[in-house]
Amino acid sequence: GYTEVNLNFGCPSGTVTAKGKGSGMLRDPQKLDAFLALFFEAGGPVSVKTRLGVARAEEFGEILDFYNKTPLCELTIHPRVMKQLTVQADREAFAAYLPACTAPVSYNGDVTTVDDLRALEAAFPELSGIMVGRGLIADPCPSAQGWS
Repeated sequence: GYTEVNLNFGCPSGTVTAKGKGSGMLRDPQKLDAFLALFFEAGGPVSVKTRLGVARAEEFGEILDFYNKTPLCELTIHPRVMKQLTVQADREAFAAYLPACTAPVSYNGDVTTVDDLRALEAAFPELSGIMVGRGLIADPCPSAQGWS
């Protein structure tokens, strides 16, 4: 009954990445490529949530080449690397790689206020979406802050 598969290569949890899952998949781009190929052989829409890499944002160039080879219905980019848990999201790296993405792109990371959301919408009008997580967890009554 599912209409889409979303693969999460963004999870930085040590227990997940130690098994080569979540953002641990980004350690081996060739393995990532083979894994993606399996999903596209089966057909159906596939989206991906990803981090920029394991240790450095510059790793994303090679990773993005593999994503761009596939017909992803959406690529959600969390602009941190696996080893960064609470460091500020790297919006400069996000902005640098965004033009090279062939799939529709959604942004994820450090959107905790309505002002954050509006700033991202203004800076990146081409986004297909913006994920809001911590902002809603911190204040589950979004209408009070102007979330809509």
